[in-house]
Amino acid sequence: MARFTASNRDKVSSYKSLRSLYEQNITVSSISESFITCNLHNDALLIKEQMLLKDYDVIGVEDQGTVQGYVLRADLKAGTCKDFFRSFGPTELVAENTPLIQTLFIFRERERIFVLEGNRVTKVVTLADLQKPPIRMLLFGLISLMEMHLYRIIHDYFPEDSWRKHLSTKRINQAEDLFLLRKTRNEAIQLSDCLQLCDKRDIVLNEQPLRELMSIESKSKGKVFFKELENLRNNLAHSQDLNTQSSWTNMFALIEETEQLLETCEKLNFP
Repeated sequence: MARFTASNRDKVSSYKSLRSLYEQNITVSSISESFITCNLHNDALLIKEQMLLKDYDVIGVEDQGTVQGYVLRADLKAGTCKDFFRSFGPTELVAENTPLIQTLFIFRERERIFVLEGNRVTKVVTLADLQKPPIRMLLFGLISLMEMHLYRIIHDYFPEDSWRKHLSTKRINQAEDLFLLRKTRNEAIQLSDCLQLCDKRDIVLNEQPLRELMSIESKSKGKVFFKELENLRNNLAHSQDLNTQSSWTNMFALIEETEQLLETCEKLNFP
């Protein structure tokens, strides 16, 4: 097993910086929508009709120029909006500069969150907004970082391409074909650069000491995780709904597990 050099540690630092770029610089404001409001004393059924026309599930409620809370279209019946008014709960409010990755986990318990600009609620985010491009950029970035770490770890852990023992002849041949093709383009690469995510998965999971270093509980659980990660990547690549093959709850769990594995990979360094 090869030791990580100073150059390898520099790579880890670079990956951390890239991860910070994805996680800190993409904020909740990038997916939020303007928060439309009505007056506390408006007729509830008229407001419901307007919400139906504009396909709004929730709008804010103002009193004396200040947004005090909100109403849900499903709640509105005869009366005024005051009768169906809901105050903002502390867990429903986030600052406009809240990192998007943190926002995702709030949706485990909430169907919507409200965005504060200063001390005023000006925007709203619902589950539907999680399909927007900034979310896709964030998730694709996390998956790309995972692949980069897997490449780095495999390259340094297995000297002289000794990872070959964990792949079938067919998979090795496919990697070699891609390697030769890219070499004809004068690319400065190694054979391990031509491994696909499924190859990296098999190499890591089949090497028990490495699997344990990466805190992957078992080979079977690792296979489930990487399969779900591949499905997510494919959905992103083909612009499909992000939760096509699983519920939002499962999606949030996958993102959290990816975050944890990235943290472990960043710490994988041998003196």
